[in-house]
Amino acid sequence: MDVLGLVDVPTWLQWVLLLVGMIVAYVIYMSWNHNTFQKMGIDGPKPHRVLGHLSTLFKEGVMKADLVLCEKYGRIFGTYETCYPTLNIAEPKLVKEIMVKQFNSFVNRRTTFADAMDAEISEMLTLLKDDHWRNVRNVMTPTFSAKKLRQMTPLINSAGDRMMENIESKIATDEDIDMHTLLEAFTMDVIASTGFGLKIDSQKNPDDPFLKNTLALKKSKWSAIVAAFIMFLPFMSRLGRSLGITFAKEATSFFLKATKDALKERRANPGVYADFMGIMADAGDAEQQDKSSGKTLLTETEIASNAVMFFFAGNDTTSSTLTFVMYHLAIYPDICDKVIQEIDDKLGKTVPDYDNVHDLTYLEMCINETMRLFPVNARVDREASRDVTIGNIEIPKGMIVNILVVAIQRDPEFWPEPEKFIPERFSAEAKANMDPFVFLPFGAGPRNCIGLRLALLTMKMAIARMLQTYRPIKSPNTQVPIEIKKLAIRPDGFVMKFERRK
Repeated sequence: MDVLGLVDVPTWLQWVLLLVGMIVAYVIYMSWNHNTFQKMGIDGPKPHRVLGHLSTLFKEGVMKADLVLCEKYGRIFGTYETCYPTLNIAEPKLVKEIMVKQFNSFVNRRTTFADAMDAEISEMLTLLKDDHWRNVRNVMTPTFSAKKLRQMTPLINSAGDRMMENIESKIATDEDIDMHTLLEAFTMDVIASTGFGLKIDSQKNPDDPFLKNTLALKKSKWSAIVAAFIMFLPFMSRLGRSLGITFAKEATSFFLKATKDALKERRANPGVYADFMGIMADAGDAEQQDKSSGKTLLTETEIASNAVMFFFAGNDTTSSTLTFVMYHLAIYPDICDKVIQEIDDKLGKTVPDYDNVHDLTYLEMCINETMRLFPVNARVDREASRDVTIGNIEIPKGMIVNILVVAIQRDPEFWPEPEKFIPERFSAEAKANMDPFVFLPFGAGPRNCIGLRLALLTMKMAIARMLQTYRPIKSPNTQVPIEIKKLAIRPDGFVMKFERRK
């Protein structure tokens, strides 16, 4: 065989030379842009030729890595995610430029993994760009109005009833409670009802298909394989979808079917609904509605995509934050006593609802301080849609900018004794003097988290329900400090106990 025209070279050596040539070409391709930040005059650690700085994230975890890199290189530095240059920013003044003042240059989030999503769920808000994002966001926003949230409170309390029954059963047998598992199931029941009008019971039934498929979305081995494929073979990123290899296909298929069934039921039985799917049914299908009304209409793919996002993102973030709050209340009994006293004074035995939980200001301070220490997103990213200058940095079109949320929220200049849990940081007086861009648990600007009001309402109602009857306490198996996963700020198992209040 004549490979590369090497007629006089043995065949096996020709193949070896070909392989070596391919490896060299691959390494050159992956490291081709690794001088980007040197050209920009921006400091940062030296990258691995293929991995970039991914090995640091896997070794240290995203939270520790960001804190260490900020301490060493300052609030602005460059890193590489394999071959992708990423500008990292932990300077509040520049964050304001990106998220608000020059938002039109940073409308979009990164879409590196968009091609790996199933085509039927590829139109999530997190993936949409420019006017397409604006249109879908405008249609979805009324789901989280004060009127709709008030109507959702009975649904949240119904899920809360089942949560309380589960806690009582654990107390009766003196068992430890896996809080993340408990709250993950509670949050799933809330989302199923407030999102789709479905009454499920994932709290009592761990085999509930909604819960199982949500967990499958998070733990899919295929997802990790597809992600690695895109990061290390970026020039073949579209191949997976064409071959039918996408993120957690079986789980997303389940949610697509659930969404389409709920949408069909809403259209067959029109009425006034408080849930997400009711609003979506009213806003879509673009092919079936009269466009002369002037309303923005959604396609079924847009509805289905955002329903899956609603299920997955809402469950994961809310249940994790709730777990971190309960961790702090269990290990700081003096702070827990203040929260309980406030609940007793403001609510008594009254069932929590949209209006009365607004009076629980100290509880909200505890939630905010928890989100400062453990934001659900360690980073928030934006992609420059044009060449743009912020501060004295010239950012080229297409560059990914990471806002280092956890680094900002643990910066001792903005937060004295940043590792300490001090809810009073969020008193009315303290907030009045606070730079809003040093606290970013839900992002900031026009592209902040659309579901933040529902998340806060759910958390406050759930905690109030628990503390009206029980007091959280450590068990011999409670880990202090709490363990978190390396690649996401999520609890890595956390158990505690409750005792009945006298």
